[in-house]
Amino acid sequence: MKNVPLALLCSVIVACGGSAGDEGADEGAPGSAPVAEAPAVRITAPTEGAFQEERDVTVVQTSTVPIMPAGDMTPGTGHHHLYLDADLGDISAPVPTIPGSIIHIGDGSRAYTFENVSSGPHRIIALVADGAHIPLQPLVVDTINFVVE
Repeated sequence: MKNVPLALLCSVIVACGGSAGDEGADEGAPGSAPVAEAPAVRITAPTEGAFQEERDVTVVQTSTVPIMPAGDMTPGTGHHHLYLDADLGDISAPVPTIPGSIIHIGDGSRAYTFENVSSGPHRIIALVADGAHIPLQPLVVDTINFVVE
């Protein structure tokens, strides 16, 4: 390579996609595709294991799934449902509504306040379901436990 003109060497590096500082970079590698973020929901408040003196419990969640109002059947979207001390039940059927226990947040918001929650340990399950309230598959779900003092 002693007699290879510098201009030729530079054109080979550019043609191969190489440049200084590219070691280990895989962005734009042949055959690679952007990695899509997996569908997920996360309860951000209350936090796992939290002790809460307030009996009104505000649940806040985030989601990688686009959240739309109930009834919107755009593929790949959904809306939030919360289960307070309730089990998921049949995940192939629409999520039921049980006041104070299983809540549909059909307006597209990401927060809901359970009022006058009894003292003691509790569990919240957040679930994203489609516009007809059928849980997304694979399940988009998160669970936390907390205590009201």
